[in-house]
Amino acid sequence: MRILVVDDEYFSRKALVQIVQDWNPQAHVYEAEDGQEAIEQLQNVNPHLVLSDIRMPILDGIGLAAYIHEHHEDTINIIISGYDDFKYAQQAIRYKVEHYLLKPVDKEHIWSLLKQYSHQTELSSEKRMEEGFAALLYEGTTSKLDPVDMDDIGSYAIAILRVNADYKEPVKQLIKKTLSACSLRFVTIVDRRYSDMLLVWMYEQNPGSAAGAAVNQEGLKHIIRDALHMGECHICVGISGVHTDIKELTACYKEAKSALLYRLISGNNRIYDAEYAAMNRAFNYGAIDEWISGLYHKLVKYQTKEAVETLSHFFANVVQSTLSVNVLHDMCAKVTTMLNSVIELTNARSDTAEAYLEQIDLHEVDAVQDIIDEFTQVMIRLGERLAQNRAKTDMIEDIQYYVQHHYQQDIMLEDLAKTMYYTDPTYLSRLFKKKTGMRFSQFLLSVRMQNAKAMLENDTSLSISEVSSAAGFNDYSYFIQMYKKCFGETPGKYKSSNHSNKPTDC
Repeated sequence: MRILVVDDEYFSRKALVQIVQDWNPQAHVYEAEDGQEAIEQLQNVNPHLVLSDIRMPILDGIGLAAYIHEHHEDTINIIISGYDDFKYAQQAIRYKVEHYLLKPVDKEHIWSLLKQYSHQTELSSEKRMEEGFAALLYEGTTSKLDPVDMDDIGSYAIAILRVNADYKEPVKQLIKKTLSACSLRFVTIVDRRYSDMLLVWMYEQNPGSAAGAAVNQEGLKHIIRDALHMGECHICVGISGVHTDIKELTACYKEAKSALLYRLISGNNRIYDAEYAAMNRAFNYGAIDEWISGLYHKLVKYQTKEAVETLSHFFANVVQSTLSVNVLHDMCAKVTTMLNSVIELTNARSDTAEAYLEQIDLHEVDAVQDIIDEFTQVMIRLGERLAQNRAKTDMIEDIQYYVQHHYQQDIMLEDLAKTMYYTDPTYLSRLFKKKTGMRFSQFLLSVRMQNAKAMLENDTSLSISEVSSAAGFNDYSYFIQMYKKCFGETPGKYKSSNHSNKPTDC
């Protein structure tokens, strides 16, 4: 608590200072000889409480009370005067002076008032720091933080505690009790977006104190241990590294959030720090794309059961191999994108539209199994829709649709016959020619050529080699040969001349 004692009489002032220090040796006590000097102190240290005399040179106690009332309305003002003057008391009331005491003051009375206002100030200061921390973190403004409080922040860290709703308040009290016992300065708020997250901003005056970071970890371990004795409480902690620049507060918050996500891989009831999260966990990210491609083809080939099994195995491997949270995030994002492409496919074939999926927010997920379950439900639903659409769609029309949307892939009629339609390849080949008037290979070549031509027309930055690959050709020379056969000139000549009078089909 910051207390300012204002009195022009030296011994009276020192006696009052002693009374305050006898009450609490830890209190920050400041002195001023008159009202003008007191105003300077108010601007510099912003005291919680002022003990002021009435009659002083330059600016008296009433003038000081008027200033405090106008500029420091949260500051508690107590006047201690040697004059039992009704006019003074009346003016003091006008400026919201809390008490008008007569000298000589009883120290027990002063102690009683200090105790009362200390508790009030503590609650007010705590609320102000909570609002200031939230404003700084979410809005990037320091306007709600007291400059004196800002001076106390030499180094800091953020811990995020994820706890089930029924235990949020008990854990909040546990944080207060435990960290106060560790002599840590801290502020606790509920995250604005995630109601099950408690954010604890721990700070101290010493910049970059390694000892302070160790105390943070030890205090948090005690909190987890005590919380687990509450019953069905599930708790996990992510903690940032130690920072010294207040401008890094948002980055500090993200560090703690990223660390917290390792609960999905390594379990709850633990502390995950920024150092743990930053550990190198080698992984071939290209394998995700191969896996996604396999999943997609299983789904559109009506192999829903196999697709679900593949998905479950791959996600379970993230946990078993203790891979990076980044891998988990990438997998979720790419599965969502892949499923949305299947939704687009089913919507094009159906009268009713399926809603597209939102990306999964890992902070809202309790376990990796929940991710598997959510994706599994979608895949089963899409598998059913694909099967229904298949029953309504002519088999040859279905093959044509598939080719038009997957011409970039390596497509063989024999594979389609065996894996999608469960029929004899020779029979399917004859049926395709009978209904379309051309062989399957001719139809596939025609679709690829038309798309290659469209690419050359619409994107002049693409090289011939890139167009060849994007159109589904593995052999560059064969592509050029077929393009010339279809359109009467090579793709290179067409690109350079931008010729427009070509045959419209192969």
